[in-house]
Amino acid sequence: MNTMGLIRQSVVVGNLPMGLHMRPAMAFAKLARTVQGTISLTHGEKKADGRSPMELLMLFAPPGTELILEMDGDDADCILQSLIDILTAVDGADESPAGS
Repeated sequence: MNTMGLIRQSVVVGNLPMGLHMRPAMAFAKLARTVQGTISLTHGEKKADGRSPMELLMLFAPPGTELILEMDGDDADCILQSLIDILTAVDGADESPAGS
C-alpha cells in the first residue's frame, strides 16, 4: 500500500459570481465523499470538513479568498485537481434563469 501522507495546497476561490456558494459546495462535498481519508478546507481560523456542504458554506469564501485544502489518504491525489477545479471554476455559464 502506498501512503501519500498529508497533501496541503493553497487555493484561491475563482471568479465564481458568488464565491463558494451552494452549487460548488455540493459538488466539492460529493467528490470528497468518494475517497478514503480526510479532506478539509481552512479559511483563517475556520476549518470545514470537505464532505459537509454546510460546513463549507460556513467558511464564507467570496471570490479571491485563499483557502487551504488538506487531504490525507492513499487515493487523495487522484481527485486533488478535480477539487481545485471546483473551487476555481467560473460558474456563471450555468446560472441561467429557471425554466430556460
